[in-house]
Amino acid sequence: MTAIVRSRTAHAVIDSALGGCAEYRAFRNGLMSRADYSRWVEAHFDELSELGLNRDKQNLSTRFPSDDHACVTDLLAALAKDGLVPGTEYPVDAFEEFAQRVAEEWDHGGRTTFIFSEEARLMFALAHQVRPRNAVFLGSYYGYWAIWALPAIAATGGHLTLVDVDGDVMALAERNIAALGYANLVDFVVADAAEYARTMNDVDLCVLDAEGPLDAPDPDLRDKAIYYPHTRAISHALPAGALLVAHNVLLDNLTENAYFAGRIAGNKAQFAKWKGHLDAFYDVHQVFSTTEGVGVYRRNSSPCAG
Repeated sequence: MTAIVRSRTAHAVIDSALGGCAEYRAFRNGLMSRADYSRWVEAHFDELSELGLNRDKQNLSTRFPSDDHACVTDLLAALAKDGLVPGTEYPVDAFEEFAQRVAEEWDHGGRTTFIFSEEARLMFALAHQVRPRNAVFLGSYYGYWAIWALPAIAATGGHLTLVDVDGDVMALAERNIAALGYANLVDFVVADAAEYARTMNDVDLCVLDAEGPLDAPDPDLRDKAIYYPHTRAISHALPAGALLVAHNVLLDNLTENAYFAGRIAGNKAQFAKWKGHLDAFYDVHQVFSTTEGVGVYRRNSSPCAG
């Protein structure tokens, strides 16, 4: 029998490591401001490194929302105001039950996902609002963000396609999704996401979380700059009103944090071409201050060749 290597999410790793720190507990309980906590983190790099947290994980903790449900409800309200979703309701009890099941059964295969708890909840809630019939995750990794959309997709009789160039992570996604009972709703595609996207049609929800190699010869394929060719390839398949959702759209500095100032500058440079495409083919842009940042965009009626 193959041993299950569950590992944990980055959120669980950070929360566990910092649980013994009074400052972290005070921040999470609303007794310390985000700005004060952020300054404390920046001043205690060596101490927090000894807990097994690199600078990225240390600083990501400063972006945790105080309440995941309230955070998601606020995000849905902003989307509803712009007409991207009908409202703010989602089955909260069903989410809690499903989250418990995923926590107990999902095998991370020794890998780590940087989908944070409020981002998982957002995908669950957003899918229940959008009720997609044909969804695709480009750069799906091992399917952890996608699993949160599947209860709603199952309820509507919809279909999901996962696309990733890495066969190992796709095999892990398939095992986990099959174990949770959703494999019959999913196509598991090992392919270049941009090339595969050109073959698709009538996609009402596209989720981006791809990441190119940092040393790719083509700058459009490095790190998150890869969102531009991926979106350019899939936009033809999204009819007017369809939604594009992207992870790692971290463009705001909540506390004048020096670490994030550098990350944001890099993100803006990487997203320059992608932003031009979004401006041309998506008529509503919403970027939310989740832990890693999530962008939601609505496709306009302009034709796009792909």
